[in-house]
Amino acid sequence: MGVQLSNQQTTAFRPTIVTAPPVTSRAHAPVAPVRIVAFCSLPGSPLDPLLDWFDACGARLSIMPIRGLPLEWFDRYATAFDIAFVDADFLGDDGTVIDFGLRLRRFAPELPIIMISSRVAESDFSTERKAICDVTLRAPLTAKSLIEALSIATKNHDLWHEGRFGRMQSR
Repeated sequence: MGVQLSNQQTTAFRPTIVTAPPVTSRAHAPVAPVRIVAFCSLPGSPLDPLLDWFDACGARLSIMPIRGLPLEWFDRYATAFDIAFVDADFLGDDGTVIDFGLRLRRFAPELPIIMISSRVAESDFSTERKAICDVTLRAPLTAKSLIEALSIATKNHDLWHEGRFGRMQSR
């Protein structure tokens, strides 16, 4: 699976991987790699190029098949991640997408969620769908929309979380 996120003109997106010394926080402890969970079909998910890119950047990936995922998984593991990507097309109809998003919100309220679907007219970076996700991306993904989504999803999530539970403690 080569890294290819389509751009507006189907130009290939190739991230530049720069070797640098380990990043440290103010407490001088190494910063852990981002922990990503992707809910999608296996193999051949539309999320594959995205996951290849994150893997090349050193993220820790967990890929979960959506269908047949026991509720116990959410209870035990959903809070172990920094961000979730969901292949909304594979979930099926809108009702199933909404139910899945609500369940993920209930079990892991601190987890930013990015839904990816080819069925939406355009990407949505607003907080309109905040009950089920923080950003909705239209597939196929563009490099620009992905980078923008990562930043905005965190901000939208903080707004949702603050409105629901009060101020978030720093991540």
